Amino acid sequence: MFKLRKSSFSSCSLCLLCAAAETTLQAQSAGFVYVTNGGGNSGPGVGSISAYSIDNQTSALLPVLGSPFPDPGGPSSIAVNPKVRFAYVANRGDDTISAYSISGTTGALTPVPGSPFPQDPAGSNEMPVSVAVDPAGKFVFVANYNYRTVRAYQIDQNTGALTQSPGSPFPAGINPQSVTVDLSGKFVYVANGYHNGNGTVSAYSIEQSTGSLTPVPGSPFSVPIDTTKPRFPAPGSMPVSVTTHATATGQALYVADSFQNYIWEYLIEGMTGALALSPASPFSMPGGPYCVTANSNSYFLYASNSYPSYPTGSVAGYTIDTVTGSLTAVPGSPFVGGPVPVGVTVDLAGRFVFTANQGSYLTNYSGTVSAYAVDANTGALTPVPGSPFAAGLEPTSVATAPGPSSTTGDRQKRRRPDPPAKRRTNANTNTNAATPFVFRDSGARQSPKAGALRSTGTLPFI
Repeated sequence: MFKLRKSSFSSCSLCLLCAAAETTLQAQSAGFVYVTNGGGNSGPGVGSISAYSIDNQTSALLPVLGSPFPDPGGPSSIAVNPKVRFAYVANRGDDTISAYSISGTTGALTPVPGSPFPQDPAGSNEMPVSVAVDPAGKFVFVANYNYRTVRAYQIDQNTGALTQSPGSPFPAGINPQSVTVDLSGKFVYVANGYHNGNGTVSAYSIEQSTGSLTPVPGSPFSVPIDTTKPRFPAPGSMPVSVTTHATATGQALYVADSFQNYIWEYLIEGMTGALALSPASPFSMPGGPYCVTANSNSYFLYASNSYPSYPTGSVAGYTIDTVTGSLTAVPGSPFVGGPVPVGVTVDLAGRFVFTANQGSYLTNYSGTVSAYAVDANTGALTPVPGSPFAAGLEPTSVATAPGPSSTTGDRQKRRRPDPPAKRRTNANTNTNAATPFVFRDSGARQSPKAGALRSTGTLPFI
């Protein structure tokens, strides 16, 4: 496994033409896509965010007017919550969090008052690498790679400005790489990818009025080590990305393990947030995963990975069993990806998958974003016309927001296809049988909150 880089007319007639083009773009938009560009080794102040509109007819990505938007802090991760129309970016270069308001009609980004928000103490080299927003749009959570912490922030619902929660930062494991919030908005999970191979997952409960975090019983939870996996100098695990998805009886947490080429499934105890390893785990990956994502409006999970070899990458797709949460590879998986696809996300409607492709030394880290149409029945991916599309220098993550048809994305959502019975009975990619589990919950099961878009993980430092 290689080591990813840490750094990556003025006439009236023309004005009318631009306005008309923008109006047409808005009318055809099926949503917006945002890619953070780390800037590589070009020095400070070169980071940016590329913004695109999804053409409603062709599915092609069209640059938003004003894109790319400057983000000089070295952006590494972006999270969006369309309920409040704000985007948040973790800047690993200067230890800040950028906050932007999103235009519901054009997709353009505007810094909110006070942005970027410094992490304390200033200049401490915490290296924020992953950011997540809770489903209600009340809190932001940031994983700090160097300081082994997770910070919590309260979101001003009017302006989008951030205020740190009481007690922040909170201890995490060694080298946190990814943070996510569960679908109920009650728990936070952090993947700690320590280089010695003893990876863990930290779990916290969220104080609902302030966003402060409390470790759940048993945290941190270890990621198993498969001693049959050859690795120098010794076998080990390295969780680099986490995501959650609902099952018939609760929720499952999925952990991408880049050392062992696995995805681990944990069952979330609904009352405490504690994790129990699923008996069906692990699920094999065709290569070392970078990032894993799932969408609450579909039954599919996708992971960007290094298969077949650097710099060529791919996207692995899986069907999620609605009862057990176990994974089965979708037909045709893995799908051809761009060069070093480090970030992956699914749009709110479950129609598209996007990957942020970092590029390699062969292309001077000139990045792209790949777009795929999702087969609603099988989960198979087909590149949209024109994919991949040009991005900035060294893309690191990708996120989406709903288009101008709705401020909450409700109109964009489509009904999930009824899962065929075979999804509950097929053998999964693991040799162990998928065993139903008993899930304790705190009463009526909370449905996933509509409009919740979670972080796409981070650029894993592996």
